[in-house]
Amino acid sequence: MHLINYKKGMNKYFNIKRFANLVKRELHSNMKRNLLIIGAMFSIFTISAFLVFELGEEITSEITFEKFHSMVFLGMLFTGGAFLASFSFIELRNKINAHFYLLTPGSSLEKLLVNLLISLVGFIVFMMLFYFLYSQVFNWIVSAIFGYQFSNVDFLHEEVISSIQVFISVHSIFLLGAISFKKYPVILTPIFIFLVNITLFGFVRLVGFAVFGDFDIDNQLFSKEIFDKLNLYSKIIIIYIIPPVLWFVTYLKLNEKEL
Repeated sequence: MHLINYKKGMNKYFNIKRFANLVKRELHSNMKRNLLIIGAMFSIFTISAFLVFELGEEITSEITFEKFHSMVFLGMLFTGGAFLASFSFIELRNKINAHFYLLTPGSSLEKLLVNLLISLVGFIVFMMLFYFLYSQVFNWIVSAIFGYQFSNVDFLHEEVISSIQVFISVHSIFLLGAISFKKYPVILTPIFIFLVNITLFGFVRLVGFAVFGDFDIDNQLFSKEIFDKLNLYSKIIIIYIIPPVLWFVTYLKLNEKEL
């Protein structure tokens, strides 16, 4: 009896059939838009890169040849991810569409997981596979025309992995912004983050001045050991704390709209 009640309770929050139907619905509704965003991003970069190679100064730096594709990949990952995350829950920004979206069979948890699966996990995997193929064609053409030999992306490189971890945190911020702002979340979210950072920075400086006065806190207090600890704590907060916390807040806001 208890097992039956437990299964019913779990079925209320997550059901694999409902989840699969939500994934199909999301892909059918938004796949074209997502591909247009990604296509536009690659097109703009390709045109810009060839114009720079043709009109700019000759590239001679070994670091540029080595890290070119890694930096471009990460730039596209963050840019495209911000747009895709900001378009999540787009139906809720229109009263009529919101009505049908909220009536769609599926719990708030399932709808959140669907957006995470498509705009986060799916996007990362897609970008890795597609950018690898794109970079091979790009390198072949650039080598034939301009004689440049760029290194391939090493997705297992420590810097790339760390950047992807940071991207997950950034994505969680834009996902929360998507359900928090009814208009222009891709613009309002970074503005809001900037204002929060400025406020926090000013508050910390004000507290530091009140406690230490004219004492040079940056040079005197932040020794290498303290700086290393702060760097470690920052990584823990950014990578392991911010994403799940913001996902939970997003779930609460989505659940609030369901009620």
